[in-house]
Amino acid sequence: MAPSEADAARLSVRGAIVTPLAAGGTSFYSDAVMRVGADGRVLGIVSPREARGDVVHDLRPGLIVPGFVDAHVHYPQTRIIGKATGPLLTWLQESVFPEEARFRRAAYAEAVAGEMIDRMLAAGTTTAAIYSSSSSRATEVLFERLADRGMRAVLGLTLMDRACPKPLLVPQAHALRESRRLVRRYHGHDRGRLRFAVTPRFAPSSTRALLDGAGRLANDEGLIVQTHVAETKEEERIARRAHPYATSYLDIYDRAGLLGPRTVLAHAIHFTRRDHELVRQRGAKIAHCPDSNAFLGSGRMKLAPFRARGIAVGLGSDVAAGRSFSLQRAMAHAYDTALALGAPVAPAELLRMATLGGAEVLSCADVTGSLEPGKDADFVVVALRSAPATLDEALATLVFDSDAARVLRSYVRGVRLG
Repeated sequence: MAPSEADAARLSVRGAIVTPLAAGGTSFYSDAVMRVGADGRVLGIVSPREARGDVVHDLRPGLIVPGFVDAHVHYPQTRIIGKATGPLLTWLQESVFPEEARFRRAAYAEAVAGEMIDRMLAAGTTTAAIYSSSSSRATEVLFERLADRGMRAVLGLTLMDRACPKPLLVPQAHALRESRRLVRRYHGHDRGRLRFAVTPRFAPSSTRALLDGAGRLANDEGLIVQTHVAETKEEERIARRAHPYATSYLDIYDRAGLLGPRTVLAHAIHFTRRDHELVRQRGAKIAHCPDSNAFLGSGRMKLAPFRARGIAVGLGSDVAAGRSFSLQRAMAHAYDTALALGAPVAPAELLRMATLGGAEVLSCADVTGSLEPGKDADFVVVALRSAPATLDEALATLVFDSDAARVLRSYVRGVRLG
């Protein structure tokens, strides 16, 4: 039966379809049509026969999956991928900070913003949690480019008022004033497609006054908080020395009002049982970055304690310590890490972490992360050599054979972006 005018599809795409489900589990269709309405939301997934009245874009043997959600990535590190200059703190000093200082030049920031968005979309990332530099102008540049290009993002000015090179240091009062200005200008843009995140880089580069102010801003405006924690033992020692009033690294953020249901903590490798429990109690979320953890020799994050406590975990590329914008590669790295730790993770769960799990971490699972009716049609089309007959076959190729399973197209709200 042809669709009525009320439910007519603006876009219909045909292929194999895999999606995690909000209620749990994963749906697989070996050959189906996903229908997208005029508002950019998924109308439903139907058989090809049921879509006979539509103009259908036949993408077979392509695989249609939700757009990938990168829960942790750094805009000003786009051009330094592969700069292996040592463990975390050495790498920051020798590679990251000199590059981030270049973002005081608007023309440089503009060029890199375009490059980053192109590379994320080419990798199938349709939603990202992005750390900017400490330059408010560079942050504005990225907001503007994201607004123009149609990607979904959570983005914040990186806050640092101590223990960093002078060109990157921004006094607490100025940094928070600029953050509030950016909130007013961009937060909630285009029905919430763009949001501002309060982004202290990490406790070692933040005074207590800055962290307390950041906590007030986040709570006043209902904002996502994103920061790093427990990536290396040395970082933890420095954080504790800088904030001797706290009982643990995580407690520094908790005392500042930065630990709650909208908090995204990257790395969390060297957590104690007490840390895991505090994250559970506060409802905070985790961005797991297995590739960067390996590249910098920081350690392996154990997924099992978070899964056992029902704590939401998403995947982060963590470019540029991560060596690729590809969440497909991040899924494979996460699989390897879990296997090495003796707690294997199934490919279906890895796909969930890279899509719906990431959306849960970024507090947007009500609108993206899965291809369920009523959600925004954020999806990617992945090339396959042949149509998969089973879910296991589809996931094996998607997760472990990224050379063959290449992203062909990326869509947000049913609009092709890359």
